[in-house]
This record gives sequence, structure tokens and C-alpha cells, in this order.
Amino acid sequence: MVFAMFNRMPERLWQSETVAVIALLLVLVAGSTAEGVRAATPVSAPVVASAEDFALRQLVAVLQQTNSVQAAVDQLLLDQDGRQLQEISARLVMQKPANFRWQTIKPYEELMVTDGRTIWRYEPDLGQVTIGAFNSKLDRTPVMLLNGTEQTIGNSYAVSYAKLTDGVHQQFVLQPKQPDSLFASMTLTFNGAVLEEMHFEDSLGQQTSLTFKVEQRNQAMDPGLFHFAPPKGVEVIDNTHN
Repeated sequence: MVFAMFNRMPERLWQSETVAVIALLLVLVAGSTAEGVRAATPVSAPVVASAEDFALRQLVAVLQQTNSVQAAVDQLLLDQDGRQLQEISARLVMQKPANFRWQTIKPYEELMVTDGRTIWRYEPDLGQVTIGAFNSKLDRTPVMLLNGTEQTIGNSYAVSYAKLTDGVHQQFVLQPKQPDSLFASMTLTFNGAVLEEMHFEDSLGQQTSLTFKVEQRNQAMDPGLFHFAPPKGVEVIDNTHN
């Protein structure tokens, strides 16, 4: 979402929109864990299009190839100086257009669920559920990348593209055009249509890196996974009417 995201310092530092940034982008995942960063060589854009237009078209073509995903996720959070703040293990289930379920397993348990309209955050150790409205603005919640057109993505992000030296992997760098965006830059590295690595830096200088192990892709998901009924006895904080 920064990806302040999911860390506790010393308790939790919670920003729901930044959480959405990460969890929703993970629907792009389509393969195995990352194999490491490779040197990038810029690709010359065809003469019929600018370099940014070419990058935008390439990105949209890749995003269109994933409709749903279930994955195990490893997330590493670093501070402005590159010091590790936290390592997180989580599970993800997502489906277009805006459904996701993000379950943190280690170092603590937490669950976030959204159906694209409402977002629930359940903290079992606190016995608390927070309910809010889901933010679908493209520059604040990149889930909209999943169904975005060249125009809608291009209006919110400057996109650059590079083919990596192994000739197989491709890399996209997205820089938000809005000054109040939750992150300064985001880098996506794909093996074909498979997102293997994601790295971004938030507006505070914190960095987040993610690797993925996909278990299912482009299969039907149970709609019940994207709704949440608070357990009996927990405190419910409903912010949907604020």
C-alpha cells in the first residue's frame, strides 16, 4: 500500500490504502518465486510510438493475462537506509475486478478482505474488526491497473520499460503523476506474463520488496472468500458511514 504497510513499530503502523497498494497489485502474480534482480537494458521503442506509449502498451498486454490468483507471499520492508524493519509471510487470494483476501501469517496474524466496495480488517489478537469503504482511485489504489486501459493508466502513471539481459525477463517502472500518491516509484519484473518481483518506495522513503509462489492462476474463486462476517464477541469499528 508504507507497505508501512503491514509493520508494527513497535505495535502496528496501519495505513489501509497502502495495504491495498500491495495486496491488489499481487493479482499480477502468475508464477514461481523470484530468481533475483538482473541487469536491465533499455528496449528501443518502435518508431511508430514514443517510448512511454510502447511501455504502456506492453504493460497493459501483460496485465490482461491474469484474472485471478492464489499465492504464498514473502514481503520484506526496509527503511530509508536499507535496514530491514520486518519480514512478513502472507497468503493471497485475488480476483478481478477488485476482490482480494490478504492473510498475514508471520510474524503476527491479521486478515484483510475486500469485495471492491467494502474492506474489512480483522486483528485476532486485539479482538477487533475495522470496516471501511474501499478506495478505487487509480492513483491511490493501483488495483485499477488490473482493468486499466492505456488511457487510464497513462493518466495516472509515467511508465518505462526495459528488457533484461537474459532476453526473457522484462521490467516496468511506474512513477505516479499525482503528488499525493502513496508511493514514489514501483518496479515490476516479469518472466513473460509472470510477475516474479515487485519493489517500490513510498513517499517516506521506506522500501518494500515482494516475492511470490503462485498456487493457482486464472481459476474460479469462491465468492465467499471476498466477504467477511465478524466473529461473535469481537469489537466492530464501522467507518463506512464516516
